[in-house]
Amino acid sequence: MTEKSRVGLTACTGYGDDEVECALRVAVERAGGLPGPIPRSVLVKANALSPSPPEDAVTTNPSILRAIVSEISRSAGCVPDIRIADNPGYVFTDSDRLFKTTGMDALSAADGVSVGILSDLGARTVALGTFRTLREARISARYLDAPYCINAPKLKTHVETEMSGCIKNIFGTADIETRKRSHRSASQVHLADAIVDIYSIRPPDFNIVDAVVGMEGDGPSHGTPRQVGWIAAGRNALAVDWVLCRMMCFGDPGAIPLMSAAVRRGIGPGDESEIELVGAEWSEIPSVGFKLSSGALRALPTFLRGLAHCLLRISPALEPSSCVRCWICREVCPVGAIGE
Repeated sequence: MTEKSRVGLTACTGYGDDEVECALRVAVERAGGLPGPIPRSVLVKANALSPSPPEDAVTTNPSILRAIVSEISRSAGCVPDIRIADNPGYVFTDSDRLFKTTGMDALSAADGVSVGILSDLGARTVALGTFRTLREARISARYLDAPYCINAPKLKTHVETEMSGCIKNIFGTADIETRKRSHRSASQVHLADAIVDIYSIRPPDFNIVDAVVGMEGDGPSHGTPRQVGWIAAGRNALAVDWVLCRMMCFGDPGAIPLMSAAVRRGIGPGDESEIELVGAEWSEIPSVGFKLSSGALRALPTFLRGLAHCLLRISPALEPSSCVRCWICREVCPVGAIGE
């Protein structure tokens, strides 16, 4: 008989540090604990999609990240070198503003903890024979080389993939061009397979989800915060995502293209009978009345959505109120981006 994938749950009503730390520790224990041994260097892959304040529910709450740091240190019996990192969305290039606004920069003051961009060490090209959509992908070197990684996503809806959880969060390890190519697809299944392609390169060692306050509606950035009240944990990302789908009141998680793509690839369980839920009954976890994404964007021809992603470009613009016309910026710009 195949062993079931265990998912640990603990109710958590708010982001007070003491409540979160206690609830997260219990959720991890219910999931079987952090896999050991824990090395001296640990990467925490957060969701830092945009420079949004924690109350907007766009990013992983800093209280969750602080509790993860505490749990890593407790499990390791010491304070390892912990890096909290992510690659933001295409248009967000100001990393100082990103981590300050999300509240994550406050964590860097703790001993042994640093916060920053995931791609700071560059990216490497990976090509796997198991790829379904991508011939190759460029992945952040820091993620590829991390001896131990904890995936720390935010529970959210998503206008293109319907839900965003553990598997989708790993999509952020890819560079901008890889993510754009993934969106340049012929169907929703094509995009879902590209996301699973990237996930399969280097699955995280453990997953801890911020589902205290999630996002409903047109996520992952323009939805509405919604009290959900859980912290979820588990080794298998697909199993945890299945639980998140039930929290969000999806009728059939297996019908979501991203979920079905992962099931087809053998990433994890194919239904609830293969999941051991510890800490709650299945009937207890749906957030009644949870609003899913409208589906308006998914109704557009997929090639149009992909084209929009591929045409997106970032270019500098003059701030007239600050310009003194010294033109030093034009002289020192290494790529000549400042015009006449």
